[in-house]
Amino acid sequence: MRHLMRLSRRYTAVLALLAGFQLLGGISSCSSDMDGDGYTSADGDCNDLNASVYPDAIEVCDYRDNDCNGAPDDVGDGDGDGRSICQGDCDDADATVFAGAIEYCDGLDNDCTGVADDPPDFDGDGYNSCQGDCNELSSTANPAGVEVCDYVDNDCNGKVDDLGDADGDGVSICWDCNDEDPTIHPLALELCDGIDNNCTGEADDVPDIDADGYNVCQGDCNDLEPTTSPEGVEVCDSIDNDCNGVVDDADADGDGQSGCQGDCDDQNPTIYANADELCDSLDNDCNGEIDDVSDTDRDNYTACEGDCNDSDMTIYPGATETCDGEDDNCDGRVDEPFDVDGDGYATCTGDCDDTNAAVSPGLKEQCDGIDNNCNGRIDEKATGGVDNDGDGATVCDGDCDDSNADMYPGNAERCDGLDNDCDGVIDNVSSEEDFGCRSGHSTP
Repeated sequence: MRHLMRLSRRYTAVLALLAGFQLLGGISSCSSDMDGDGYTSADGDCNDLNASVYPDAIEVCDYRDNDCNGAPDDVGDGDGDGRSICQGDCDDADATVFAGAIEYCDGLDNDCTGVADDPPDFDGDGYNSCQGDCNELSSTANPAGVEVCDYVDNDCNGKVDDLGDADGDGVSICWDCNDEDPTIHPLALELCDGIDNNCTGEADDVPDIDADGYNVCQGDCNDLEPTTSPEGVEVCDSIDNDCNGVVDDADADGDGQSGCQGDCDDQNPTIYANADELCDSLDNDCNGEIDDVSDTDRDNYTACEGDCNDSDMTIYPGATETCDGEDDNCDGRVDEPFDVDGDGYATCTGDCDDTNAAVSPGLKEQCDGIDNNCNGRIDEKATGGVDNDGDGATVCDGDCDDSNADMYPGNAERCDGLDNDCDGVIDNVSSEEDFGCRSGHSTP
């Protein structure tokens, strides 16, 4: 534009010199039409040497003031885009077309370069945006590109990383960690099945909603309650805190009852609700009272108060001892005023010799010549004693003469005038031997 203005000024100066020359030469230029365009200088022809220049001439782009309005090439801006055709507007009827405009993919030469739809190929991949390049900032993306797993639409088909979806779950193999199972893909719901359903790289990684360190796949039976987990401590709150499937079941002493179920001391297995009350200075049955056993026989003494037989009202601490085989006064002794020898039995209770502690009902019979068990027989079935003759049998074993080693039970009977086998019969030998015994012959 500056070049045009300089040429215009030089042209105007030349015209002025010519006009001065005409005045000096006496030639009248005001009345003559030197260029034959129908206008003289007097008519306003600003260049009477150029037939294309005169008032009301059509302004054209020739670096001249064709219409003599003082402004060369002012053909106007028909589309209002700020450029005239003389300023490079190749279509002054379209405001989107002018020199320097942004080239669009619209079939027009928006920037007036002479070529339509020729935006730059910024990434140098041989395709511009009008030729189908969907990403002019990546040389790997163009209509001829090869699709790879890179979050880019390499082949410009409108789909990113579309290398196939074998299982039809809507996710390509680029991001599907198992493209043979439609239940496995990044958008899948994670299940507790030992499988990485949502392709995070971890199986069964469902959220830990209550942030207690366990999710439902790890055994959290209530993932909305932070006090509930496999390591939770069971408390009395009607919740399965330790997730063992039982509510409020903290039975520390193993008596089958928890503190929540009425066990007033869950460290002692003898104490729980409705337990048998014992005489141990504890509230075994958890009724709030200690050693409150009943007085069954109504003798005003309970077992915890020393009643050694609470089913007999005649037996209790301090009762009068009678000769009845019972510890009436509960002092640990039976019939003690009547038991002379202190063996636990008095004459009234069957002691057949109350002067000898080795004699009383129920004792084991000894080989001592005494009726130890008071059954009316002496040394029956007794064993032991001294074997005086060394034949292996004592009197209690049935030896009928413990001074003669040839006489004892089981010995062979001989013809010797003795009861060798201690069966109560002398010389009861066989018939042959019996003849010898009667003839005066002894058995060898």
